[in-house]
Amino acid sequence: MTSGKADRGPSAPEPAGSEATTSLRAWSVLLLNRTHQSTVVLSSYGLGLFLPFVQADLDLSYLEIGILQAVWWGTPAVLLVPFSLLFARFNPNRRVLAALALMAPCLFSQGLALGFWTLLASRFLTVLVHASMAPARPLLLRWWAAPRQYSNVTSIGLSMHSTFMAAALTFGPIIIVVLDSWRLAYFVQGALMAGHLLVWAALTWGAREPAQVPEDVVAPAPSQDVPAESAVAEPNARPPLVRSLVSYPHAWLLGVVMLWLSASWTTILTFLPTILEQHRGIAITSGSVLFGFLYYVLIPGALAGSWIFNHITNRRLLVLLPAALNLAATVGAVLSGNVVIAALALTGLGIAWVFVPAMEILPFEFRNIRTREVSVLSGLVQTFGAVGFGAGPVIAGALAQMTGSLVTGVLAVGAMTALAVVAAAALPGRFGGRLA
Repeated sequence: MTSGKADRGPSAPEPAGSEATTSLRAWSVLLLNRTHQSTVVLSSYGLGLFLPFVQADLDLSYLEIGILQAVWWGTPAVLLVPFSLLFARFNPNRRVLAALALMAPCLFSQGLALGFWTLLASRFLTVLVHASMAPARPLLLRWWAAPRQYSNVTSIGLSMHSTFMAAALTFGPIIIVVLDSWRLAYFVQGALMAGHLLVWAALTWGAREPAQVPEDVVAPAPSQDVPAESAVAEPNARPPLVRSLVSYPHAWLLGVVMLWLSASWTTILTFLPTILEQHRGIAITSGSVLFGFLYYVLIPGALAGSWIFNHITNRRLLVLLPAALNLAATVGAVLSGNVVIAALALTGLGIAWVFVPAMEILPFEFRNIRTREVSVLSGLVQTFGAVGFGAGPVIAGALAQMTGSLVTGVLAVGAMTALAVVAAAALPGRFGGRLA
């Protein structure tokens, strides 16, 4: 059997993933890809910032507003796994390029919306394109980054995302007031994505074809009976990608953890200001300032993700710690009776997400896994996250409606995050593979 290197021919360069360090060009590509996702997310969080202006201009009902947000989380929840299966065999550089080319006009179209239906259609198309691009991240990591630096890339990416989102949530309303138009704010977002398209095209132009790299087994299982090179089978001898969804049950456990991390995050963001004002006597202005602790702690804290990944070698503990911290912080935030306790609880909620970069690359350590299978499992975990972001406030709101108590509804979601602890505890200490 010939090796992947022999298949590429003697004149073909080694893939970036086989190098000891990640080049400056590779860093630029990977961090720009993270910035793409941060920019798109503003179409979700930005709706809340734009809402007073949009609602007045388009005369939206509260039901229509709910539908506009629901389509943002519902679409990826349905399509992330199918898209990761469908597009896994395509060049990830070109996948992102095509998505950016489609994304920019979709973002512009939100600013051109004439009513509910046109705004709904533009948001659906935007998140549809985003869902097609999101599972490409593991493929980009495998192609551009050195395996030992996967955790560094994801940690710095989360820190950048936190900085971007903190600035956007802080200054977004001011920018809209200065521009005196929510439509211009969407146009600025579209122009930013068009700029991403040009930079991405320049950075990835002439990049080495990654067709063989995703077939690599990135975490071969040590074995005395089977030679290491035999772990890489011929592509036509490998099981179909969809089999990875049942071959690696650990990914489902990681998904459950991400579901409740996401559910508690959006539930707290949605309802805590009301609870603090109506039940704890904390003014809504103070409550708004408190939410800065969710992101500000992530700006420096996310950089610790690489250290966490390298030093907490027990993978069960690596996932159990954020799950337990998330449970305690969510319940603490709901029960907090003063600003100091609320600030500490929200800081704890943010610290739990410091572990997310390390959790994102754990599938690379699954036994005998291919990069394309990692992409599929990444889509699965992201699906759980999307469901959590959308379902958390819905569950809390429904329970609040039934019991007549918002505190009860939100506290119930906080208690449900114990399921994340159970899922984390069911993981093994080692996955049986290693990064290449």
